[in-house]
Amino acid sequence: MNRARPPLIDRRLRWGLLASLAVLAACGGGGAGPLTVPVDFAAEAAEWVVGASDYGDDTAPTSVTAVLAPQPSPLHGQGLRLSGDNRSDDLFAFVARPLDGLLPGGAYQVRWQATVVAEVPAGCYGVGGSPGEGVTIKAGVAGQRPQRVRVGDEWRFNLDKGDQTRIGPQAAGLGDLTSHGRDCVAVAPAYKTMTAEQAEPVRADAQGRVWLWLGWDSGYEASSSLLLVRGQVWLTPR
Repeated sequence: MNRARPPLIDRRLRWGLLASLAVLAACGGGGAGPLTVPVDFAAEAAEWVVGASDYGDDTAPTSVTAVLAPQPSPLHGQGLRLSGDNRSDDLFAFVARPLDGLLPGGAYQVRWQATVVAEVPAGCYGVGGSPGEGVTIKAGVAGQRPQRVRVGDEWRFNLDKGDQTRIGPQAAGLGDLTSHGRDCVAVAPAYKTMTAEQAEPVRADAQGRVWLWLGWDSGYEASSSLLLVRGQVWLTPR
């Protein structure tokens, strides 16, 4: 049975009100506690914008998608499946969405937690690298919209996320695509929860907006896919 979802404008208003109330609470005396932002990738699937970077015109991916998809058996429910084919040996596929209602110009320390469906056994080998360990999951919060930008003859990410397994200061390194299986032995899909902090704080823009983003950075020269289930972001005023 399909679950009814509130209108998009109502959900965004709810996010803004939650953020505003948390900021007021943090500034109203006592300690400045973190703002906790819940993320439900399935319920908010239409709000996440998909993008890709780290390729040239001759190595552009033929397909990068983020679609609502069922969780594989024996799991239940839905998630947002982020998929793409890596033709550049360096593809970064990501989704991003805005968060309003923060203190205009306010600085925040960022901590990300994400739960995904792990489906790739560890210890496997593939073209250019491992299909599990060779694909790094990164997330962050930015003061500008995450997007690809032209740098010379390549399309690059406009934030310093690092490259492949290296984590840049504007990203939190959550882990990789591997499940608990080893040596390419097939295992049942399972939830995997990862938590990490972003080294560099984020500053909201003049309207009190930031952007949440999450993606995978691949050195595996083939197709990769990640099913995003839920998450949580903590923004601590500085």
